[in-house]
Amino acid sequence: MSKLNFVEHTGYIEAIDKSQVKVRILSESACASCHAKGACNAADMKEKTIDVSPFGFNNLSVGKKVIIQGQKSLGLKASLIAYIYPFALVFITLFVVYGITKSEGIAGIASLAILIPYFFVVKMYTPMLKKTFVFTIKEIIE
Repeated sequence: MSKLNFVEHTGYIEAIDKSQVKVRILSESACASCHAKGACNAADMKEKTIDVSPFGFNNLSVGKKVIIQGQKSLGLKASLIAYIYPFALVFITLFVVYGITKSEGIAGIASLAILIPYFFVVKMYTPMLKKTFVFTIKEIIE
């Protein structure tokens, strides 16, 4: 596969387990690398810890610098689950409940309340999602 199908981040190993490695990365928006970021409030840099599969690497140690990689197509899937599906659910619920009750208040409350079971179901499927959203170590930077 070409490099365009993957997202890569450089990070440092925080912890090593039998089946996974915790890698700390610095996630930054496009604004974070801008020369004017000091004068702008839009600059966004956050540290994140990601669970990574150590498949194929035996000489890992805490503090080592590594490159992790994940499939770009998973970004769309994550966006659908986190943003698009809930938005569509709220929007559809709003119009359906309003059509049935003709009450804006009830429709508004119902459309927001529908998110509770949605995110509960997403939380129940977290173990399955962790198997889907997999990052791997690409290489160790010496």
